[in-house]
Amino acid sequence: MPRDYVEDELSRKSVFKSEHYLSIDYVPENLPHRENELRSLAQNFKTLISSPGRTSQKFIIEGPVGTGKTAVAKRFAEQMVHAARRRDIRFHKLHINCRVNKSAYLVYLKILREFKPEFPRRGHSPEELLQMIVEVLENEDRYLLLILDELDYFIKQKGGDILYNLTRLMDDQLNAQQRLSMIGVGRQIRLDENLFDSSTLSTLQRNIVRFERYNATELSDILSERIKMAFEDRAVMSETLQLICEIASERGDARYAIELLWRAGKQADSTTSSVILPDYARKAKADTHPELRKEILESLPIQSHLLLLAAARKLKEGRSAYVTIGEVEDMYRSVCEEYDSEPRAHTQVWEWVQDLNAHGVIDTKRSGVGQRGQTTLVGLSDVPADLLEQYLLGLLDKGRL
Repeated sequence: MPRDYVEDELSRKSVFKSEHYLSIDYVPENLPHRENELRSLAQNFKTLISSPGRTSQKFIIEGPVGTGKTAVAKRFAEQMVHAARRRDIRFHKLHINCRVNKSAYLVYLKILREFKPEFPRRGHSPEELLQMIVEVLENEDRYLLLILDELDYFIKQKGGDILYNLTRLMDDQLNAQQRLSMIGVGRQIRLDENLFDSSTLSTLQRNIVRFERYNATELSDILSERIKMAFEDRAVMSETLQLICEIASERGDARYAIELLWRAGKQADSTTSSVILPDYARKAKADTHPELRKEILESLPIQSHLLLLAAARKLKEGRSAYVTIGEVEDMYRSVCEEYDSEPRAHTQVWEWVQDLNAHGVIDTKRSGVGQRGQTTLVGLSDVPADLLEQYLLGLLDKGRL
């Protein structure tokens, strides 16, 4: 009888009680060391509950990766909904990732579908969708707190018109009820007069909450909360926790710390150990690069994966900081042949390069002295080319199955 590997794994003991609590999507009830930020948001947004419709709020949350920006925005929005429900106010929250919803049309459509889930995807202009949003909020006496996550990426790609349109949503009517408030989330959101009108710019510049990197002690408090929920009692040695926090504190990145903890737990399970030893954390560090932003890479289409693989291979082959876009295109055609995919034309490749740059996955710059003519140079400032290549190969092979 063939061996049943799934049943084998299910029957083995694990250091985990529930890996769900180490997921990137899990937002805990308690957010250690972000109490001040939550209180600041509550102080500024409380009038949406105490005097619904009298005012709206527009805030920016910015800071490095892994500093709790999205978690705070989501937890705060949830608390606002509960407070409104207790007072019989029809208050909604909606989180939109602007890397996934890459145009104003898709953002407006997602807002409208919060209230009309079956609304068709095609057949209306962005302006028509905006008007329908106004009508449904007015006609059904509803209010919305909109969280635009990865807003810095969107503004790089599309400019700031979306913020102007949303902040002016109710301006056509005299003394209109203010029904939409916003929180924009990003690493560093560009606010200047070339992208926004003076009124929008003035409002946003006054309302910025800046998140700082976590130190080792703060990371320990964050991980300790997760450990209680995710692991069996005494599975995580105190020395292991301390080591993970020391490693992650170099970047102040809680997301990286949580991934190290999860990977160390996986190491323990693979060796059937009932405790997570410090050496498992060291192995987890060797297997993990904090700048390899997997949630972004996994959301990209296959053609972007192929182009990125070509760039990684060319950079590794040339052992240089940058290569020309022409060299990347040559390698891209070879990669497409390897994966039995039709290569796209230069114009499309150029657009993908700009998109990958806006995502922060690659760097681009114009060639300087020593180059014949002007061309675009492509590089990787944060992730080693061989590590990126191996990760992309895994993604592409997974897609083939």
